[in-house]
Order: sequence, then C-alpha cells, then structure tokens
Amino acid sequence: MAVTSQGYQVNKQPIAQSFFIDEPNGIYCTKVDLFFAAKDTSLPVQIQIRPMVNGFPSSVSIIPGTTKLLPASSVNVDTTGPDLTPTTFQFDEPVFLKGQNDYALVVIADSKDYQIYIAEINEFQFGSTERRVNKQPVLGSLFYSQNGATFTPAQNQDLAFVIHQATFANRSGTVRLKNASVPKKKLVPNPFTTTAGTAVVKVRHIQSGHQVGDRVMISGVGAGGVGGISKANLEGGFNVTKVDFTGYTFTAGAAADSDEVGGGSSILASKNIPFSVIYPHLQTLTPRNTEIAAGIKTTTGKSYAGSETAKQKLSAFQPIKINENNIAENTYIIAHDSAETTAPLNAKSFEMQVNFRSTDSNVSPMIDLQRASVSCIDNIIDKQDSASSTGFNIPVNFVNETSARGGSAAAKHITRVVTLENDAVGLKILISANRPSVTDFQVYTRTATSDEIIHDKDFTLRPPEQNMPSDENPNIYREYRYIVGGQGGDLPAFTKFQAKIVFRSTNSAKVPKVRDLRIIALSV
Repeated sequence: MAVTSQGYQVNKQPIAQSFFIDEPNGIYCTKVDLFFAAKDTSLPVQIQIRPMVNGFPSSVSIIPGTTKLLPASSVNVDTTGPDLTPTTFQFDEPVFLKGQNDYALVVIADSKDYQIYIAEINEFQFGSTERRVNKQPVLGSLFYSQNGATFTPAQNQDLAFVIHQATFANRSGTVRLKNASVPKKKLVPNPFTTTAGTAVVKVRHIQSGHQVGDRVMISGVGAGGVGGISKANLEGGFNVTKVDFTGYTFTAGAAADSDEVGGGSSILASKNIPFSVIYPHLQTLTPRNTEIAAGIKTTTGKSYAGSETAKQKLSAFQPIKINENNIAENTYIIAHDSAETTAPLNAKSFEMQVNFRSTDSNVSPMIDLQRASVSCIDNIIDKQDSASSTGFNIPVNFVNETSARGGSAAAKHITRVVTLENDAVGLKILISANRPSVTDFQVYTRTATSDEIIHDKDFTLRPPEQNMPSDENPNIYREYRYIVGGQGGDLPAFTKFQAKIVFRSTNSAKVPKVRDLRIIALSV
C-alpha cells in the first residue's frame, strides 16, 4: 500500500470529529463510544485523538496513549435503533486533555466496508420521521480525508460519539512505593584471594555497601574453586569479617592449601546501595489546581570510619523534592533481599510516599509508574588507621600514605610530577577548602633531583602553618597554608616535586572540598 511523505497510508480514508474541552482545568478521558452501521468481517478499526492545528486535525501529532485498535469481532453493528448499541474503545489508562483546547477524534479503518453514524443539521434523527437534528451537540466539525494528513471540513455534519471522562471522588490520595530487589553485582574476574593455611578469603568488590557482620550471598564460583577451597565452600551466605571500599573478607568453609587469586569471571555477590544524595525520578502530570508532595522513609547505613548504627528503618517519612538532588546529613542504604528479611531490618529498606491533592473533581495529579526510579549517590571516603581506634577504620590491607606506592586511603588527589628549570629548596602550598567538622585532609609531598626516580621516593606528611576552624556552611572556603622546608627553605635541593592530598571523614555524607590549589616552588 502506498505511503505519503508524512507516513500515512493511502486509501485509509479516515474521518475526524473536532471537539472542545470546556472544563478550565481539563479532563481525563477514559474511553470513547462510536456507533457503527456496518463493518468489515476481518479487518480492524482504530481511533486516535489528535490536537487541532489552525482549525484542522494535526497531520503529524497524536496524543500519547490515544491510539486504540479493535478487531472486527469487537465492533457492534446496529441498524435498527432507536437507541444504538455503542462500540467502546477503552484506553489503557486515562488520557489527560487540556482545558480550553480543541482536539480531534480520528477514526481509521483499512476497509471501506465500515459505516459509522453521523448527524446532519435539519435531517431526521435516526428512526424518526418527525424529529430533526436542529443543533450541534459539541463545538466542532466533521472532517473527511483521503490520506489521514489533509482534512476537509463538513460544517453541517457531526460524528455520533460519546467521550467518557473520569470523576475523582476524593480530593486527596496517597501512593506508597517500595524498592525492588537489589540485584547481585557481577564481580571483576578472579576477585578472590586466598592464603595457604587459612580459611579467610579476600574479595574485591568495590563499594559493596556491606559492613562488618553483614551477611553476603555469593554464587557463580568457578568449578575448580580457589586455592584448594572447593566451589561448595565458597558459595552461599558468609559473614563479613573486614571491609573497606575495595571489598571485604569472609571465612570460607575450609582452609586454603595455597596462595591464589581466582574464582572465575561469573561470580555474583549481594550488595547494598549506600547513598547520601538521592535523586527521585518521577514523571508527573499536574493539571491546574493540583499538586504532588513526596517523602521517603529509608534505612540508616554506616560510614567506614563512622559510629552510626546501620540497618535502622526510619519511623517517619521525610519530605523530599522530586526530580532534583536531595542531600542528606548522614548515609543511608537500600539493602539486598537477605538483609531485608532478617533482623534488625525485617522490612523493605526504602519507601517513597507520594501525596496527591486536587481542588477539582475532574482532574488529579498523575505519576508514570513505568518510569519511576531513584538515583543514589555516595561519597567514597574513610579515615584509616593500622590498628583499632575510635574514629578510624581498619582497611582490609593497610598501606600508609607515606609509602611511595599504594597508599590505601579511599579518597585522595595526587598532582602530576612538576619538573623545574632551576633547583628549589622549599614549597609553599595554598589550598582553598571547605571542611565540615567531621572531616579533615592531610597534605603529603615528595621531591627528587633530576637523576632520581621520584616514584620510588616516599611521601612526607606536612603540617599546616596554623589550624583552621571547620565550617558546616558548604559555601565557606578558607585558605590553608603549608610551608614545606620552613621559611628558610631547608629541604635538599630538588628539581622535581609531587603533592598528595588525602581526604578523610567519619561521615561519608560530609566531605572536605577543595576549590583552589596553588603550589609555589621556593629557591634560595
């Protein structure tokens, strides 16, 4: 069948009826009734609602959700009357039509055998020889078309149709949404590390969301196991014994007989989703005189170096803004299934409550549940120590930040190596930073001469010129000063230098932020 440049098939020969929505706030259309005098026995018929453009049905736009097709078997034919039997086109969901706007109901069939009832001014009503049609029931016109794109009006004719609209009995309502199951994470290939003589297994699982004592569920281990520990002893549920941002350790069902890195490329492990910033994505429709308000009830998490109590479900909904970032004061989690079905949680870890309000029974706010989601953002930051102490966390593998390579801190910035034209004997470091009270940062430097490899040199921790107060206001930045080598420049002469800033916090919802960094090499 030939197709026009606008994508419409030739010979469909649709008709359209314009109509006006006089409700000022609009309506929700639920279904449309049409009346047929004849039909094709095999081919379907469909309707669409289109906007009116310059007095004519649009040739390119269709109101989403209003294309409805019925098979011939669902079309009712009535040739007797007087009360005609309708054929109902029920929309999959209510369709909002704006108030004080014109629309067109378009009827399309692939067959000329379909006949539909219309009314014509001054003609007899169906089944009567006395009563004539003397007025138009709607503010609109009938349109004919040969291609579905170009329409010709018939001013004295109207389609016989009924548009049904929803009426809302309540002026307010509430929807509660809960998190879906958190899927397991597929780990990097060969994430397990074993050590001969011990059943402790190290797992590489970046930002797993687990804490010491959590139950982690593992599956998909390679058939050969790892380090002499069988697949059966590496799969199932295990308690986390150590954790940091790189992963965790657990005790397997048997001890390893060799040092090995392995496990295969198909290992799945349960995870929690930590967050301190949340962005609720809700596609909403809010007609005039309606509003939506949302709140969330979520579950506490624990920062790596924090003292929070994890897995405590909040008792009340907290207000939240939809479709924008919401910054929390503490860290929270969306937990995996096994954590939600055991103590202390024993409940879904995340709920969102959406409240609807309207002052007009014709309209209500609407949300699209097929496109409802949340984006969770967290800061990867800790405050490490090699031994247990208050306000610090012990990582799986502690490496001091003074080490030439491989410091284990979670958050840091390392500058590029700067090469100087002339020798220097000191450094002046100026940092513009915002530092909440539960955070701090440390500055390390290293230097080298032209014939030394700077990457083999250890870093040295540098104290600030003076202690600066903390700031809870995120817009306040203070200048932190460091004089490396003292006022007289007592460092051995160097031609290369590198700096490192290590960021630390006991609350991952609050982090230090650097806006400007300047490093000046000082010479004699």
